[in-house]
Parts: sequence; C-alpha cells; structure tokens
Amino acid sequence: MKTAGIQEYAIEQTSHLLTTLARRIQSAAEQPGPDEIHDLRVSIRRFSQGLRVFADFFPKWEVKKIRAMLRRIMRLTSDIRNRDIALEFLGKSPAAEHRKRLQKERSNYQRQFSELVRRWSARDFSAKWRDGLSLRPV
Repeated sequence: MKTAGIQEYAIEQTSHLLTTLARRIQSAAEQPGPDEIHDLRVSIRRFSQGLRVFADFFPKWEVKKIRAMLRRIMRLTSDIRNRDIALEFLGKSPAAEHRKRLQKERSNYQRQFSELVRRWSARDFSAKWRDGLSLRPV
C-alpha cells in the first residue's frame, strides 16, 4: 500500500472513530447510566489509540491538545464508573451508609461530567477536532 493509501485509510478510520465518540458522548449526556458511561470509555480509548497509531498523519500539536481533553473526560468517567462498579458489588447488602456515600459521589461526578459535555457540545468539539485533523465527515 502506498503512503497516500495508508493516509487515506488513517483519515477514514479516525473519522469513523470520532463519529462514534461523538455519538457516545451524546448518548452518555442524555442518559449517563452505567452502560452508557462504559461505552463512552471504550470509544475514548479506541479514538485515543487511533490517534496514537496514525499520529504521523495528523498535526502533533492538534493530537496533543485532543488527547489532553480526552484525558480529562476519561478521569471523570473513571470516577463515575468506579462508583457504578462499587454499587454493583455492594448489591443489596446492608451497607447503606456506603451505598449512600457512593451514590452521592457518583451524582457529583455525573454533574461535573454533564457540565463538561455541555461546554464541549456548545463549542461543537467534534467539528473542531475534525477540522484540526483534516477529517471528512463519515
């Protein structure tokens, strides 16, 4: 495969991963349940890996900026996901004080996540990233 062919493939794959990520962010913003948060985290990891694998085809400063933003949302979703797992682990146990604390913490992180996603959406993050990476819409 020629370099141009590889570059075209990189652009196509990265564009697809960004489209999927944008959909997952929207889904998690609308209903931030355990499954939606998990799916979003998977999309973040896949998009980040795509940026890493195809780094030679994109502006380094743009990739660095995007990955920094992804780390921020990944930290928030990690905090939410960790509480979801702990709550699932507790199940119906009588540890009510732990359950309440975990639910309160999850709610706090979910609020922070919602605020971050609102700001990203207001700035049309996916269009800006698509422009910065010179990707075409899928």
